[in-house]
Amino acid sequence: MDLRATGRSRHDDNNAYYADLTLMLIAHRGDKSHHPENTLAAFEAAHSLGACAIKCDVRISADGTPWCFHGNTLRLPEAAEERPFHELRDRELRQSPLNTFAQLVDWASCHRHLDWFVELAETSLAAAGADVAVESVVDLMRRECESFALLTGDHRSLRMARSLGCHRVALKVDSVAQCLSASVVTLAPDYVLIRDCDVEFEELPPGPWQWVVYEINSAKDAVRWRVRGAHHILTGNLPLLMRSREASDVYGF
Repeated sequence: MDLRATGRSRHDDNNAYYADLTLMLIAHRGDKSHHPENTLAAFEAAHSLGACAIKCDVRISADGTPWCFHGNTLRLPEAAEERPFHELRDRELRQSPLNTFAQLVDWASCHRHLDWFVELAETSLAAAGADVAVESVVDLMRRECESFALLTGDHRSLRMARSLGCHRVALKVDSVAQCLSASVVTLAPDYVLIRDCDVEFEELPPGPWQWVVYEINSAKDAVRWRVRGAHHILTGNLPLLMRSREASDVYGF
């Protein structure tokens, strides 16, 4: 059988554990092609387009509150220059169009069929303190824990999240070889995220996790990565892929 013609790879046949897995097109920060990224408007639009999962970014304010935001700095309305996000107070951030992570969780509780990948970047962990950052995010995620996975490249933070009751964790890596380390094997994350250009092998090897490849923004690449062993793909162009019959045949949306 020609596996490429069917959108399958030998990876699929070798990894029977995921035989019934629902393949996910994950919207990177929502539908950011039509709305400001990491906002409820972008998440709502991604949901309306048919996304089955969304990846968002979280930063911690000076008051210890998680906010949906990607960058390390932010220029507030009418401010002359950008400031480090971790120095901003909640009262200042409320002047901006940003949403708190608590608002996202409230919205997600009404859309429980969606899965979420919540990224705490290592720069954010360092700025706010890993313990404070992880505890504040997991505390909010706990009531919807089956829908949320905490995402970071920091192993210790993921172990801490699990100890606090976070059921699903996702590890961000810089290479496939990194997954062979004892630290990753013993962590056994539910998902491993890797940038497409960082994959150094022709096929992603099977493991006790699901592979997520990012950022994939064309139907051709979506199909190609499914053949190479990706269980899910993270896309910044959800509208294009949702219109693609080629990608739909592979991912079943």
